[in-house]
Amino acid sequence: MAIWTFLIPALPLLAAFSIGGLHFAGWINGEAGEKTSSRIAIAAISLALLISLAGLVTGTNQVYDYGSWLQVSKIIIGFNLFTGGFNLALASLFAVLLLVVMRFSVNYMHREAGFHRWFFTLSLFAAAMLLLVLSANAVFTFIGWEIAGVCSYWLIAYAYDRPIAAHNATRVFVTNRIGDGGFLLAIGLAFSWLESADWAAINSGAVDLEQSDATCLALSFALAAFAKSAQIPFSPWLARAMEGPTPSSALFYGGVMIHAGVFLLIQ
Repeated sequence: MAIWTFLIPALPLLAAFSIGGLHFAGWINGEAGEKTSSRIAIAAISLALLISLAGLVTGTNQVYDYGSWLQVSKIIIGFNLFTGGFNLALASLFAVLLLVVMRFSVNYMHREAGFHRWFFTLSLFAAAMLLLVLSANAVFTFIGWEIAGVCSYWLIAYAYDRPIAAHNATRVFVTNRIGDGGFLLAIGLAFSWLESADWAAINSGAVDLEQSDATCLALSFALAAFAKSAQIPFSPWLARAMEGPTPSSALFYGGVMIHAGVFLLIQ
């Protein structure tokens, strides 16, 4: 079962590329193509959910290595995913929430301008969040973190022809970049002090660091978590994010993305 874990984030990503490519080519467009876009998105997240639930049933709890993504001297960045435990349980929960919101969006967004763009963004966001919670390496967690942030910008500015929507989306995007700076600093410190960005190496190696170094590393991750989860002093961005359509508010700021910071602290 573990070998198929990569499909959990890969399937929504493939759905996003499929919807975007078909729409760009003009093969799905307007109201006539709504069923195609929504069915691709829903089918992908449904399969991802089934795979994650199957992983929970098998009871595996390990890190599966899909190979090295980058290697420079002693620094190795591998594409590793957790295949059980808390991470897979959270991926299953997020997949359920994503599936519910996507299904609700079929009727809610019917005949809306940008219907296909909406399901493209939701699928891309689903892939990002599932990668975020399953990655065993802080670098790939950050990749999912950033893609989810970009998707939030697109969803807040969904009605981009309205100046207030574009303005609020930009304010939210800039605010979250402060937290991203903390995340990048933490990854850099982990490579410098521990020569690894694997979560297992960070958690075990932090015990042997000087107290000041361990505190700096923890605070860097905490800064990213506070910004992503709209904690003081970053709370004002949450109200501006409500400019997006109702399903995005439920998904991004009610059920899924707002908890990414909490997940990072637990990790």
